Amino acid sequence: MAKFGKERFPYHYQTAVGMNASLTLHENSKELVRILKQYNVLNSDSKVFELGSGPARNLHYINEEFKTNNIYCSDLFAEASYNSMSDTIKNIVTFYEGDSQDIIDNNIMQDLDLFLVSDHFMHLQYEKADYIIKMILKKWNPKYIMLRELKKEFETPEHPRLFHNYNQILQKYNLVIETTSKQDSSYFIWLLKRK
Repeated sequence: MAKFGKERFPYHYQTAVGMNASLTLHENSKELVRILKQYNVLNSDSKVFELGSGPARNLHYINEEFKTNNIYCSDLFAEASYNSMSDTIKNIVTFYEGDSQDIIDNNIMQDLDLFLVSDHFMHLQYEKADYIIKMILKKWNPKYIMLRELKKEFETPEHPRLFHNYNQILQKYNLVIETTSKQDSSYFIWLLKRK
């Protein structure tokens, strides 16, 4: 039986994906930053939100490159996330604890420069991810969306690592870049800009 949420990712999971994560995960974060830099997406005034951020490793590298202090994120366990976070991010992040669907419904930010989702949608049920994507498009409307998620051909529903209908984003956003992750060819990276 497939497990989701806290059953799949208990409190202690954060230690594996924060600042003490594997070199591969750090390289994943740096790859996202290189793309953001290449396309001039962010600067020191930018406002960034990451859904399902864990201990905000991606945001650490975003802050390191762009020096933005307007950083927001969410995950299931605030305390566990903070325990594996860089000191820099601990001091500036606004963290929302909870289920991703609840976060999307109850903490709408309409002035975001970047909405980031990395290796997160694949861990959500089909209906939940679809609902969240629709709400991002309907209520949040960030200037840019960046996704790093599993490709369809590598989907493993029993694990689960799921692929979702990301093409619906193209109704309101143009693809700036579509590429395969250099760290793992089973993942795609999309950078999208609001039309």
